[in-house]
Amino acid sequence: MRNNIQAIFALVLLLTVSLFAQNMCIELCTTCQNNTDQTCQKVENSCHCTALLDSINAVQANKDEAIAKEKPVEEKSIEEAPVNKSQDTRIVSAQNNNFGSTSNEVTPNNLEIRSKKKSSNYLGFTLAYESPKSYDYYGSNLIDYGSDSEFGLNAGFVFRHYLNRFISFNSGINVVYHTGDYGISQRAKEYNFSIASLGFNTIMAEIPLGFRFGIPLGSSPISLFISANFHIRKPIYQWLELDVLDYWWYDDSYDDVAASSDWEFIHLLGLGIELTRHFSLEVQWFAGNFRAYKDGVEQAYENGNSWHLKMEAAF
Repeated sequence: MRNNIQAIFALVLLLTVSLFAQNMCIELCTTCQNNTDQTCQKVENSCHCTALLDSINAVQANKDEAIAKEKPVEEKSIEEAPVNKSQDTRIVSAQNNNFGSTSNEVTPNNLEIRSKKKSSNYLGFTLAYESPKSYDYYGSNLIDYGSDSEFGLNAGFVFRHYLNRFISFNSGINVVYHTGDYGISQRAKEYNFSIASLGFNTIMAEIPLGFRFGIPLGSSPISLFISANFHIRKPIYQWLELDVLDYWWYDDSYDDVAASSDWEFIHLLGLGIELTRHFSLEVQWFAGNFRAYKDGVEQAYENGNSWHLKMEAAF
């Protein structure tokens, strides 16, 4: 089951990256359409902007032609009707006399300024893959046998607010699937289980809170950034399986809704690249974390050895 989930996620990630690359080329080609500097020449060579923009323009021309053919006869008659210039002149003159002192005139300059103003709020989605290294698991000391495995898949929505071209904040909500398989040391009666494995699967809800400091690369639409993030996770449902190799009669399995007292808190530091505020790719490392549960508080993951790869698209 775990291999199937990894394969499905890899396919979804591949399709998403392909769409991400295509949209990135469209953004870059549009920006460099009338520019011939060295950076734009590299964009032309990588994205084949001439062919890409020609195909987009051809599709748009076909759409415009189809819309023109579907115009009602009445609309065409209105457009083609003769205009009485003297009457129009009188109307405009009267309007200028009555309202010229109080109206806000819309000029080409005003339109240009409004069109260049960027939105400061963006809503989008995120996909992430993480490779955590568990330290403890609800009071059980985990042992690394070399064949242990653990990973997580995240998907959700993000809301990002930009204060300016350098600073932004984000929040959102994610669903996290987390699975792992570790060796443990368990004692029951007179036996010491030196060889046993604990497999666990957990579904969690997550609220990520983040801060970014951007480093724009000149006038290009590309910006590097560093980030500080704090994730709050609430386990929802858990599956556990204990496999005692030498004493199979102690094998056990369990699944149930997670306790209301179970929470995880993770601090991450990140480094990434952003394109026109719409697309970003970021690598984050666990810098601190703890898990709270009914029997106490413990360190959930190894800091430094646990990392998180996130892709974000917002519009």
